[in-house]
Amino acid sequence: MKITIAMSDTAIAKELFERLESYRKSRGMSQETLVENLGVSRPTYARLQNGTCSLATFIGVLREMSLLEGLNVLIPNLTVRPSEVFRAQKKQHRSTDNLTVSGRDPATNTVRAMLELRKKG
Repeated sequence: MKITIAMSDTAIAKELFERLESYRKSRGMSQETLVENLGVSRPTYARLQNGTCSLATFIGVLREMSLLEGLNVLIPNLTVRPSEVFRAQKKQHRSTDNLTVSGRDPATNTVRAMLELRKKG
C-alpha cells in the first residue's frame, strides 16, 4: 500500500510495520533474533505496529535490518539555508506585486512569476 497524506498516523505505523516485517522475513530473521539483537522485549517491538514505540527503537530496527541509510532519502540534508529561502520568497513577493494579468486569478500571477523566475535562474 502506498503511504499518503490522507492516511492516519496509526495506518502509516501499521503499513511501516508490515513493510519491516516483510523485510525481516525475507532476510530469514526471526522476531526473537531481532528483539534479542536490539535488546528490547517483544511487546516493545510490537509497539511499532501502532506507532507507540520510541524513535530510538525504530532507528534500532532500521539499523539491525541495514535500512538506516534510507533515512537520507526520506529526510535529505537541507542544502539551502532557511534565511535564503525567506529572502527569495520576499524578493519574489515584491516582484509579483507589480504583475497583473487582466481577467486572471491573482494566484495565477504568482505561479506565472515563479515560472518566469525559474526560467531566468
